[in-house]
Amino acid sequence: MTKNLIERQRRLQAEQLKPAENPYQRLYGLRDNPFPFHALFVSSDPDPRKNGEIYDAELRRDEEKTFFERFVIPPTGDPPIPLGFVRLDPQAGGRGNGKSTFLHRLMVRLNTSDWMDWADPDDVRLSALAIHLLPQPKKHGSFFELIRLLFETLYTVELGAPHERRRLIRKIDGEIRATVLLDLLDEDQLSAVAERPGLTKELESRDGFSSLLTELGLTTDDVVEAARNRLEAISPTCLDNAFIAAFLNHGASIEASWVAWRNGGWVASDYRWKRSAAEWLTNGLVPVLVLAGYRRLYILLDEFEKIYVHQTGKKREEFLDLLRQVFYEQDSAAVRRQYFVTVLSIHPSIETYLKDHWARVGLHQLAPLSPGEIERISVELGKSNEPRLRHMLITYMDYFRPMDDPQRGKIYPFAKGALAPAMDKARLYPRDTLRYAHAILRKAASESIPAPIEKSYVEAFLASGQPLDEEEDDFTVLGKSRTNLTGD
Repeated sequence: MTKNLIERQRRLQAEQLKPAENPYQRLYGLRDNPFPFHALFVSSDPDPRKNGEIYDAELRRDEEKTFFERFVIPPTGDPPIPLGFVRLDPQAGGRGNGKSTFLHRLMVRLNTSDWMDWADPDDVRLSALAIHLLPQPKKHGSFFELIRLLFETLYTVELGAPHERRRLIRKIDGEIRATVLLDLLDEDQLSAVAERPGLTKELESRDGFSSLLTELGLTTDDVVEAARNRLEAISPTCLDNAFIAAFLNHGASIEASWVAWRNGGWVASDYRWKRSAAEWLTNGLVPVLVLAGYRRLYILLDEFEKIYVHQTGKKREEFLDLLRQVFYEQDSAAVRRQYFVTVLSIHPSIETYLKDHWARVGLHQLAPLSPGEIERISVELGKSNEPRLRHMLITYMDYFRPMDDPQRGKIYPFAKGALAPAMDKARLYPRDTLRYAHAILRKAASESIPAPIEKSYVEAFLASGQPLDEEEDDFTVLGKSRTNLTGD
């Protein structure tokens, strides 16, 4: 019995503030519904169900192998394909087959040297940087806007699990500092520094690196001078580049120079980017990446058709012509090193409309689109099947189970084969399969249905006609385009 009304009120308020019991935990041993409500890839979303952190490597293992054999280290010993595509098997349908998640996965693997034992990890050809670009149709219709998006993405990309996130741009700065120290320290100093615990974090932190320099009797000016000498050896004319000047003026740090550009209004200036974007990339950023030890830059351009359908015919040819010239023909530090590998994610529906513009600007000689040839420069995402989708669903559920849960690796809390009707209803699309799994589990939890959830329950859910939110397919987007897709 409470001693007075104030204490009674406090107890009532405390009861109201208690978190509601999690039915997923109580019924199925899951911290939350493991499946995304909207299975759309959003790289900046903190939810691991949406940002690519949960990824089933088994789902696209063959396609990943094809990518590395064609675009990284061909088994024939030939140079990698410089320009190619990620396409959908026409039988795989439209949106929802995981193109964006696949490209994100490739970016992470390239940037973290995750070779999965398929190649020699000491092969210097594997030292590469990758950027996954997600353009917005109305913001990145011009080539200079695409290059600006590349710089902006480079600044924002994060790598690693949530508890150990690190920004890619700081990793690059760390590689630059590690390289420059080779010119500033003698062998004894280098040996001592190499044995320091936490060296990587020191090099990637501005304050940590500053403390290390003081300890070594060096200054930021020493670092800048050593970086300047390295850059001049890489490309004698690059010291006149505005990006290089900003890089050197801000302690030989890409992060610090980019922040200065952003705060100074350079990033927002369309005039500056339209005039100088290509030069900043090919003779500015690229020499700095070479300084950091990267031998190649992978530009993974997602959903290219979203740019294409919003361009006029003139805009398309201008965009594609600049792509050919800037990345592959005009004399620059980048072209001389064959530094760019560009992979465009495209829907099969766009290829018919794209080929004429592609040929008119001369890209067909570099990357032919004709049937029988485009397949050799592409990674084709095949149609999913029930075993692969089941493995994907288990991957999502295992992320939300305790590590010692005996149900790990199983389809539990669903009975064997229970989700097969949902996969069929989803036309074997990964995205819609995840959405149906989310809705079915949510309903089962709300009704306190015990595990295992049987196939009959799933069939009853599907028969009830509860709709999922519809999403536009690429064919719909193309059909709604107000521009002429084939002419000028």
